[in-house]
Amino acid sequence: MNVGILGTGFGAYHASIYKKLSSIDSITIYGRNKEKLEKIEKDMEIKVTENIDDILTSKDIHLIDICLPSLLHKEYVIEALKNGKNVFCETPISLNLEDAMAMREAEKQYGKRVFVNLFIKHEYPYEYVYDTIQKNALGKLKALHVRRKTPPLWGDLSLNKITTNLMIHEFDFVTWMLGTPNKISAVGINGNEGQSHVNALLAYEDSIIEIQGSSMMPEYHPFTVGYEAIFEKGTIEYIENGYVNKCEKALTLFTNNSKEDLDIPEKDCYEESIKHVVECCIKDISTILSLEDAIKSLKVALQIKEEIAKK
Repeated sequence: MNVGILGTGFGAYHASIYKKLSSIDSITIYGRNKEKLEKIEKDMEIKVTENIDDILTSKDIHLIDICLPSLLHKEYVIEALKNGKNVFCETPISLNLEDAMAMREAEKQYGKRVFVNLFIKHEYPYEYVYDTIQKNALGKLKALHVRRKTPPLWGDLSLNKITTNLMIHEFDFVTWMLGTPNKISAVGINGNEGQSHVNALLAYEDSIIEIQGSSMMPEYHPFTVGYEAIFEKGTIEYIENGYVNKCEKALTLFTNNSKEDLDIPEKDCYEESIKHVVECCIKDISTILSLEDAIKSLKVALQIKEEIAKK
């Protein structure tokens, strides 16, 4: 299978993953920076181009991987679909519902598929909770507290952007497990320029989910993700603190009879996502990275953004 990549930022990292896969015959990457392209060509030994149509209209390319800013996703996803390509798109799929729905219509119209990098579905601690629910191993999930907190590393994450640009991964996780919530409420506050903090509450028929997102951590605070999942017969806790020079992780299962520290397999969730997409394309099998799932979580992100704006 031949892959075309749009974008040389995160796209270069994607290219390094495709190069590991025996099922990939060739990789071509598009970018506007000639020096960066020349470096990629030399270091990675892949094809490069400054002409985006070399990828979009090529009859030899089967999958187009889009690593462009979210505002450009709609245009190039639809263009790729028009040209008979399957698409793998970075997240968030878009910053508004209209663009996402237009992509969904194009997916139906042109008969090709859009995969979205909902990579949290390939992170083991989140897979573990999902599987626990599917197997009913601890009874019903009654409450879930999820968090993602960061120092100012990612540009503007004020209230206008934090739900789509940071918290979207938690919404991907929760809607994957539980679907669309029955009720949403949220509060948020802006801090210094480009920083904010949000607490959202999602109500389901038999469980409540609290999601906290913050870009107000000081610079020496680790990038932190984690959750506490409270079931009828036990609790699972996960914490990950990412520092500049190290990462600390812990996944723990508590029951009435024991405390168990669980191993976290070392794997790259981005690599697992790309391997999954390639397999889906080659074997024409179903996916857990669908555009439809990305739209579900985007709707939650946008509704929370609206709730905050009302207050």
